[in-house]
Order: sequence, then structure tokens, then C-alpha cells
Amino acid sequence: MRIGILGWDREETESVGLLHAGKERGHDVVLFTLDDIALTRTATGSEPTALGIPVRHFDVIVSRAELRPATFQADHERYSLLSEVPGVTVLDPAVTYLTTECKLQGLHRLAAAGLPVAPTRSCGSLADVTDALEEWGPLVLKPSFGYGGTDVERVFDVKADRAVIDRLFAAYPILVGQPYLPHPDGDVRITLVGDEPVLNCRRVPVGGDHWKANIMQGARSVPFEPTDELLDVSRRAARLMGISIAALDFLPSPDGYRIVEINNTPGWYFVDEEEQRRICHAVHRFLERTV
Repeated sequence: MRIGILGWDREETESVGLLHAGKERGHDVVLFTLDDIALTRTATGSEPTALGIPVRHFDVIVSRAELRPATFQADHERYSLLSEVPGVTVLDPAVTYLTTECKLQGLHRLAAAGLPVAPTRSCGSLADVTDALEEWGPLVLKPSFGYGGTDVERVFDVKADRAVIDRLFAAYPILVGQPYLPHPDGDVRITLVGDEPVLNCRRVPVGGDHWKANIMQGARSVPFEPTDELLDVSRRAARLMGISIAALDFLPSPDGYRIVEINNTPGWYFVDEEEQRRICHAVHRFLERTV
């Protein structure tokens, strides 16, 4: 097969690993980024290209794209061009990617389907934050479109935390509000390729003021054996969102584990090289079955 890897960038561990694993399996693999996509003139009109290669030449493209806030419109347009070429399978197309990246939209869809999602609301003003605090107590506020734990903040009191709230609203017109669920033992992440769980772990925060269960924020990863129920919920959520490579983040609550996020470009850079290679080959096995 001729496989395109739409990378976060050209150095990202996962994208480079997918490039090498595909070549090991005998495929023709090309790694490119959103910046490499263009609409190129042809003798009969124009067509999308990636690194100058007509997109129609690919059998499948695996996306690990980053839609960057500063260039969002251009990034989304290029991604959409890539997703609309007849005969080329894009995993996953732009509309699926964007719906999942927007946390409010994705969590609402999961909750409407009856999946166990953490209580979630939008906060567009100080009054909304006040209402949420009155209903739930301590909150987590975060952007609806973001990654890596950036600008994810705890809020305990409007007056005491006013500077944090004002800073978030200065950067984002709308925030995701969820009750703060203490998790000193970490959250649970289940990563799927299709229906296959390829990486299950608990992400344990450092502790103290470092409460975020995010590897990029200093948390450590420890193995975790999920229940059949957690695996079933994860598969149902990924299918509902239409995601081929998905990661579900769960937090414990008095009512059991709750989904707090679903991710469509999950990372596995934090495991050893052999595990990284195993996951990359699982992705390619999925491509071989799918395309």
C-alpha cells in the first residue's frame, strides 16, 4: 500500500515510528505535515498535493495532525482538501477530527448516547462559573480546544481564583466546566486501535500542586488492567465518534469511572521503544485490514 502519515510535525515520536513500521512491513510510506498540503494547478484544473505528491496516489492517510490556534483556518482548510479526494481513505477525515477536538461537542455526543461522562457544561462568563461552583463545588476549567493539559485549571472560589478565571476568559471565549474529581492515584487511559486495546495505563500525578494526570505535565505512567466494562465503554465511545485511533481518559467518581476526555491523536512516546514499535505495527495491521 501507499500510506501517508499526516504528522504533528516531522520529529514527533509517534509519526516517525509509524513511518518506520510501515516501511518494515513493505509499504510505501511518506511523512508530511499540514504545511506540506497545497492545491496544485494541473493541465485540467487543480488537485490537492502533499509534498508535491498528488493525494490521489495514496491508498490511506493516517492523521496525527495539529490544528494550530494561530493558523486554524488554513490548517482546517488544508485538512479538508486532503479528506475530500475520491478513493483515498483518511483516518480520520477533517469533520471527525474537528468534532473530537472540540471537547464540549464530543462530550455532549457521548453523554447523549448514554455513556458515563463526567458532568460537563460550558462557561462563557463569570456568572456561569459561579453557577457551576454553587452546583458542584470545586471545578476544573479548561479550553474546549486544547491539548497536553495546557490551561487546565482548578477553581475553588470566584474571589480567590478570580485572576485565573480572568486569564482563561481573556484567552478563550468559552470554557469547559466539570466538577473536580480528586485523583491522587491517577486517571485511567485506554488507547484503542480500532477495537484493539494497545495501551492501558494509569497516569499518576506528581502530587501536591501538581495534580494533573498528564504525562506532559509530569505525571508518570503505570500499567493498568481495565475491566471488560471499561473496555466496552471505550469501544462504544470511539465508534460513536468515528475515531480509528482513540484514547479515553477516565476518572473515578462516586458513581464509578467517568469519561473526562476522548482523544483522537493519542501519544505513546512515554513507553519504551519496543512498546512503541508494537503499537505502530498494530496501527498498520489495522490499516491492512481496513483498506
